Amino acid sequence: MKKVLDKVSVEETKDQSEAVFRKFVDSKWFRESKRLSVYVSTTGEIQTDSIIKKSLEMGKEVFIPQFTKGSIVMEMVRLPDQKSFDDLPSTLWGIRQPDPKWKWESYRVTGPLDLILAPGVAFSPSCLRCGHGKGYYDRFFSTHHSNFPSDSPLKVGLALRQQIIQTIPVSETDVQLDDVIYEGDLILPNQAGL
Repeated sequence: MKKVLDKVSVEETKDQSEAVFRKFVDSKWFRESKRLSVYVSTTGEIQTDSIIKKSLEMGKEVFIPQFTKGSIVMEMVRLPDQKSFDDLPSTLWGIRQPDPKWKWESYRVTGPLDLILAPGVAFSPSCLRCGHGKGYYDRFFSTHHSNFPSDSPLKVGLALRQQIIQTIPVSETDVQLDDVIYEGDLILPNQAGL
């Protein structure tokens, strides 16, 4: 998959990201969400900067990933404002994230999330995702469920067209998404209210 994604130009990624952004902001579940987690994009992924900006402009509470080298835990912390996002340093694996010393508020302190946008290396038509191999998101989904068992957020993957493949090997710890958005047609029939 890495070889395939390496061939996707910056311009094509930008075009696909804009198409996904339009679908995303037009979705019922985005309009109705109040607290959402958005991954901070890097190379080879749908770019999420415009989604984060739009969410903040609409007064939504936006949570972004924070992790440290050597830890298997990923925390979701509240993004205070657009300037804080614009000033994020590039850290581990070239991903922009807040420094753990900044002590941004965890979602766990203030309640469950409505919506989680997950990155991935590949996605299947049955909404399975292959991550980067560290298990951060699968563990996060499980932790969120443990913390708030009666409040399950909608889990949505954002994908480049090239990331859609027919089958993905899964293990018992892999969590199926509720939907995947890419520039083409919906992968699943309108189950998530898109």
